[in-house]
Amino acid sequence: MKLFSKLLIALGTLVILSCGNRSGTDPHLTVEEQQEELEINLVGKWKIRRPLTPGLSNKNSIPSECSLNEIEFFDDRSYIISVSVADEGGEELTSVFRGQYDLMFSEENGDQIVSKIVLMDQDYTSTSSFPETGTVATLDEIELSETEVSFRLQYGPSTAGFCLTGEVVELTGDKEPEVAPDAPANSNHQLIQNEWRLVSVLASIEGGEESQEAICGFLEDDFYNRCFDEETGEFSQDCPQAVTTTLLISGYGTYLFSYYDAQEALISTEQGKWRWRTDTATPYTIFDVAGGEDSFEAAAQSIEIVSLDDARMVLVENGEETDANGATVAVRFEYIFQLASLPYEGQDCGDFTE
Repeated sequence: MKLFSKLLIALGTLVILSCGNRSGTDPHLTVEEQQEELEINLVGKWKIRRPLTPGLSNKNSIPSECSLNEIEFFDDRSYIISVSVADEGGEELTSVFRGQYDLMFSEENGDQIVSKIVLMDQDYTSTSSFPETGTVATLDEIELSETEVSFRLQYGPSTAGFCLTGEVVELTGDKEPEVAPDAPANSNHQLIQNEWRLVSVLASIEGGEESQEAICGFLEDDFYNRCFDEETGEFSQDCPQAVTTTLLISGYGTYLFSYYDAQEALISTEQGKWRWRTDTATPYTIFDVAGGEDSFEAAAQSIEIVSLDDARMVLVENGEETDANGATVAVRFEYIFQLASLPYEGQDCGDFTE
């Protein structure tokens, strides 16, 4: 079930960071200015190349430990990484980790470089004492050009339930292009790049009654996907319910839903990709979305922006569903978001197991 259509069930997101050549560093920049420039160059999405095993396809060459798919750095010192591992049946399982990152700088031949990056949990706050290792991962021996990156990586204890944490791997990757880099300031493209909290979902059926609030259906679907065992027909014991969810939209084509429990602990994520439609009368008003490995063409999902400013966003998705009589009916979902940093109240949706 696609992320933006989850409500149907409710109705029945180095170094040589001076472009790979330290000789290009401006000698007149202060240390602080050099470090700021390095951080700016780091921001973006890096697609990691998966090592190929002779005789195997790329999809089947996942090592027994976690395979890093991509890592995205944001200018507010946050990050998201996507990792995969093969289960016993050879199926690829993907997990997304997010949090705050910190940088260790050092000087080499008069130039500032980044010697280490630690990927920490979301509650991390930078202090004068730099962590020896990252709780999620540690990157060192970092080298970067305008289009390529290489580094060593070791996963940390926060990934222990999904990854092997003792191995050090050497990785290379390529920087992904920005979405609409020439979009004007204050356009929807600039405004949408933020983290938004879902505060209401209004769902309606063609020919039916007025729109009804359906945000609990959205949260229930997440709970069902995580906690229900189809083989036993039962829910997992002590599986937490989400009471709120946020949507992160990046300028590099990533969207990420994050689900939080009543204690504001992150319990699950769902990642996908997005792109602007270019066949609209007004630019930056409708975008396509696709989840997982789906292509945009296969997903065939478009989202329309009804309104968007620096604190509130309203999106609309239209689709079809089969009613109890087997007839196809048109359905409409209106998603209302507020800036994730604003105050909020979690949704009281009752016990989903009942």
